[in-house]
Amino acid sequence: MFEHVLIATDGSDCGTRAARAGVELAATYDATATVVVAAAGELSTADAEAVVEDVAEIGASSRVTVQTRVATEQPRVAIMEAAEDVDADVIAMGRHGHTNLEERFLGSVTERVLRATDRAVLTVPGRGSGLGEYDDVLVTSDGSDAARAAVRPGVNLASTYDAVLHLLSVVDVAYEAGPFNAGGVDDAYVDRLVADAEHELDVFAAACEESARDDSLAIEQAVRTGTPSAEIAAYVEDAGVDLVAMASTGEGSFAGQLLGSTTDRVLRTVDVPVLVVPGGD
Repeated sequence: MFEHVLIATDGSDCGTRAARAGVELAATYDATATVVVAAAGELSTADAEAVVEDVAEIGASSRVTVQTRVATEQPRVAIMEAAEDVDADVIAMGRHGHTNLEERFLGSVTERVLRATDRAVLTVPGRGSGLGEYDDVLVTSDGSDAARAAVRPGVNLASTYDAVLHLLSVVDVAYEAGPFNAGGVDDAYVDRLVADAEHELDVFAAACEESARDDSLAIEQAVRTGTPSAEIAAYVEDAGVDLVAMASTGEGSFAGQLLGSTTDRVLRTVDVPVLVVPGGD
């Protein structure tokens, strides 16, 4: 599944956590690992060289040989070019770095990479515990075909880590009701929406089972009502989810929208790694 992990870091605490997560992923999948650091902005060439050596040492402690690259381009360009050069399956990077304005600010470099790449990106928060100890993996579905992009990596991760695979669909009643929601909607209408979501999730679960490597994968399904990003974050907390896998495109294109999409909001609110998988057009 993951044959080459590209680790992008700036040496910040969050970037170092991402490096550890990337190394652990490479170790688990017996994958090749490369670290890229851009000598730009606050990082001098000497600083960047020190950072890649630190990541190489993290790799050595996990018996992973990490190839190192110091680039002179701007970070986004350096990351994109490195991912292309090594044909990375996944890019591991922190959700904020040296330039974060607040604790939950999504780093501008990460945001730009997410909007530009056609590769999976493992985004790692600046805090939290248990990196690489994935016992509960969540895959989200919004009923769209694009959401299925997260099925294969989500199932593979759950199988590889012998984790429970959680499937979650959130019914946004206010969105579904649209202009007819001015006076509220009755329970029967909500029940129909939930029933439709449950059916779609059954189809989604069937796709997951088909993608599973064996019959031992434990799957739990849930349908909730509310604002998708808020309900996803609440489910992560309630179910003790360690890793979220979700498509970057669903009902709308994450890459083409301004900030505010479900994926983007989830990245800003949960304290677990989120694997963002390109969902296609």
